[in-house]
Amino acid sequence: MDFALTDEQQLLRETARQFVAKVCPAEKAKEWDEGSIVPPELFSGMAELGWFSLPFAVEEGGDGGGPVELIVLAEELGRASFDVAMCYIGVLIPGITVFRWGTEAQRDFIRDEVMTGRHRLAVGLSEPDSGSDAAALRTTAEDAGDHFVVRGQKAWCTGAGLPGTTIATYVRTGPREPKHGGISLLLIDPSSPGVEVRRTPTLARHILGTNEVFFGDVVVPKENMVGPVDEGWKVMLSNIELEKVIITGGYLGAAQATLDEMLEFARTRQAFGRPVGTFQAIAHAIADLQTEIDSARLLAYRAAWLLAQGKPCSREGSMAKLKGSETYVAAARLGMQVCAGHGFSTESVMSFRYRESIVATISGGTSQIQRNGIARSMGLRTY
Repeated sequence: MDFALTDEQQLLRETARQFVAKVCPAEKAKEWDEGSIVPPELFSGMAELGWFSLPFAVEEGGDGGGPVELIVLAEELGRASFDVAMCYIGVLIPGITVFRWGTEAQRDFIRDEVMTGRHRLAVGLSEPDSGSDAAALRTTAEDAGDHFVVRGQKAWCTGAGLPGTTIATYVRTGPREPKHGGISLLLIDPSSPGVEVRRTPTLARHILGTNEVFFGDVVVPKENMVGPVDEGWKVMLSNIELEKVIITGGYLGAAQATLDEMLEFARTRQAFGRPVGTFQAIAHAIADLQTEIDSARLLAYRAAWLLAQGKPCSREGSMAKLKGSETYVAAARLGMQVCAGHGFSTESVMSFRYRESIVATISGGTSQIQRNGIARSMGLRTY
């Protein structure tokens, strides 16, 4: 097995690293987070570099990149912050889904508007009573001839409140049993009459922001359906492994940057006449953390490689997401301990890392759900 990146992949990494240093270093990401600022230069910069078209086939107007290229890019963006990485990932994943399952008109929309960065997508899946049990969703789309009438509520809809955004919304169009059937995907304009978007106060992730979305008798044209009616669960699952892999890339970048920041502090901070990093208690903890990050990286790149080969990687993707998210949390916790009072100050980047890391083991599939999937692959059905 070749662990090296190709020349093209290495160039992508270097370009992304330079982009982060110039446009969105961690200090700038912290500033955006604290001000709930949507930075136009971030999205326009990504678009100008062609990153939103990266995973699409060349003949479809894309650049023909694959899972390995995407995780390389996500890891570098994660060095700024995981939320910065999600500004890319959160648009890309629903874009890939719509392009794969959509009509020709919908594919043109992705090609002309999303690949160019002029428009964004958000995903409406979770609801107040259906988070991990996503198929228990209650938002309905009633067939009314040439349109659907949508009623219900979505929660934790990341990025739905940003201008120029369409919400890829999973709704129930059929019976509730079996619960994985009767689900469909609709593209809904949040400016439509009857749609209300409310920002949810959160500990971090304030660049994209997360929202509750209320649908009160919202008229949605039937041509806005993506994929077959009542088969939205299959549509949603079609990119779940890729989503786990790319998200894990964001965790890896954030965890590595967190370690690098505490390492620099440990090398320069003096106590008892020597750098604190030369005390074995701290040196060993940092060494252990680097081992954990590298372990998570190997799991993630293995899953990306399997995807690139067209091989199934449900188990490997869950392992990567589990390890990557928990490693970011562990990195931020250790960073706070190493940086001590400096980290506790809200002026520090480390305090920002700590706030942001907490949700890593919750969003995108909780650690418990990942363990359920891994256990099931071993013949142990947990529910």
